[in-house]
Amino acid sequence: MSSSHLEQNHIDQDEFIQKAGKIGTFEWDLVKGISTWSKGFEALYGFPNGGFKGKNSVEWSKLLHPEDKKKVADATAYGLKHENELNIEFRVIWPDKSVHHLMTRAKIVRNAKKKAIRVIGVNIDITERKQVESNLSYLAQVSKVLSSSLDYNKTLKAVADLGVPEIADWCAVDMLTADNQIHRLAVAHIDPKKVKWAIELNKKDPPDINDETNGLTKVLTKGETQFYPVITDEMLVASARDEEHLKLARKLQLSSVMMLPIIIQDKPVGAISFIYSESGRKYTQADLTVAQEVAARAALAIHNARLFTESQKAVSVRDEFISVASHELKTPVTSLKMYTQVILEQMKRKGEDQMIIPLKKMETQINKLTLLIDDLLNISKLQLGKLEFHEEFFDLQEVVVDTIESVQASSIQHKITIKGTLTKKVWGDKYRIAQVITNLLTNAIKYSPEAHKVVVHVGETKHNAEITVQDYGIGITKEQQKKIFTRFYRVSGPEARTFPGLGIGLYISSEIVRRHHGKIDVKSIKGKGSKFCFTMPFTKQTHE
Repeated sequence: MSSSHLEQNHIDQDEFIQKAGKIGTFEWDLVKGISTWSKGFEALYGFPNGGFKGKNSVEWSKLLHPEDKKKVADATAYGLKHENELNIEFRVIWPDKSVHHLMTRAKIVRNAKKKAIRVIGVNIDITERKQVESNLSYLAQVSKVLSSSLDYNKTLKAVADLGVPEIADWCAVDMLTADNQIHRLAVAHIDPKKVKWAIELNKKDPPDINDETNGLTKVLTKGETQFYPVITDEMLVASARDEEHLKLARKLQLSSVMMLPIIIQDKPVGAISFIYSESGRKYTQADLTVAQEVAARAALAIHNARLFTESQKAVSVRDEFISVASHELKTPVTSLKMYTQVILEQMKRKGEDQMIIPLKKMETQINKLTLLIDDLLNISKLQLGKLEFHEEFFDLQEVVVDTIESVQASSIQHKITIKGTLTKKVWGDKYRIAQVITNLLTNAIKYSPEAHKVVVHVGETKHNAEITVQDYGIGITKEQQKKIFTRFYRVSGPEARTFPGLGIGLYISSEIVRRHHGKIDVKSIKGKGSKFCFTMPFTKQTHE
């Protein structure tokens, strides 16, 4: 094999250099079995000074990445047989062990019998482009992972794993602990044995937060990015604590390093490190920009996770308070109700009609207060996961009838009627289901102040019982229907009138139905009333 420039009419190398950057041209005479190439071609394979000739002569195919040799051979064989052009992307390993991406674009010349006799082409260095593609792909995956969970310990470990081997040979995440120590949260390498070795080494010789010569320490204490595009032996000697440390640093074969701080509210809380070693690759300013974006997104994920944890603690404290307060309120209210009933009975025996009416109104208000306290207790139990269910097969038709009778006793204006029948028993907690029906009925009465009737429809499908409560009241807008089953939401009526209540009854009802593996929804027309329907299965279901 020999080295020469190709004829000018084959390839205008200067033009390619201007348009494509690093290029090299070649010509392959299939009849004579001779290849010729430009000096630019030699440089693409790691021989900028003509290493393809003289005593260092090598065949270019020997420099192909082992994983790409078959791909190149197959694509070339197929192209020579069936195509007029070759378009192949592949990797080569330079003599210094660094990996580079190349792209071949070639024209296949054929004779009158359509047999390939010559290949004329150009190789273009696309290493930078491939690195940009890897960086963008990594950044997209990082964003997806960081948004997938609030467990940032888990997601940061995944971020480290994703970085290898596409944008790093080593990737590590370190966090500052509450007592200002460095905790190695994650370390990744393509070789599991090296990961184990790195973990053991970190335990044996952990980085010292007070060691100001250590790059990681600078990142964690000062929030300064440490960027070393090229690691030289002189740098290793200068930073080594002793001979043993220097020996270890040389063993790692570091070639390029980026260490970025993870900063929350102007304070470094951790660091993420990207390291090239065995591959011999070097980081660029573009790589650093991507790494900084990864660190920023990691910081946002950690901050959001911490805010969520704090909010959950606050919600837990609130729910505990509501639970305790509700219990404390229920005792005096129960006593008040009992004394009211005693006085009411005495007034009835004495014929004190003037006192009976206000006492009955007082009893009605106490009942409403009791329901409100029960709602508070139930919602706090729901949030704390303490709402109990006592399940069994029961007659839902009977529960509906009993509940209607109970609610009817408190409403003189509205006549509650029932339509339909159920033939089978259902599985669930009959007291909780009665609670749902009570809530739907009392709401139907409350939100239909000008109407005089409420209709309950009962029916069944093959697998479910269906209960529908229909009123002829103010109705609910489509926008309100989207929010009706959320906590503390209350429907407003004409002229923005808001009806009394805490706005948690439908939320509790929806949760009870959901835990019975049923569904609840609403259909309504503003000004014409609403239909609330819920279903529940006949058979026993496995709870979540």
